[in-house]
Amino acid sequence: MQIHSAPKFWPFILTFAVIGALTGLVIGLLGEPSQDYTRSTASGFFAIFGAGLGVGIGALVYVIVDRVTARKTTQHLAVPLAEDTDSSGLQG
Repeated sequence: MQIHSAPKFWPFILTFAVIGALTGLVIGLLGEPSQDYTRSTASGFFAIFGAGLGVGIGALVYVIVDRVTARKTTQHLAVPLAEDTDSSGLQG
């Protein structure tokens, strides 16, 4: 039996999406104001773009971490234990 300690996918994706959205929001708020868009509209666009970029970067980081932890896969011997059965034949 091989034991592989893999990271969880969704925490990576959500963490990087939030970081990307917050970064985009800050860029939108600190940037030069535009005559075509309000500051909040521009911040929203940057937040959405940053979240999408963060999801892509998070997926890439996940794959890298998964490959690194896959190298540390260990093999163990699994031995079946005696099964406990009651008189009805059901395990329990």
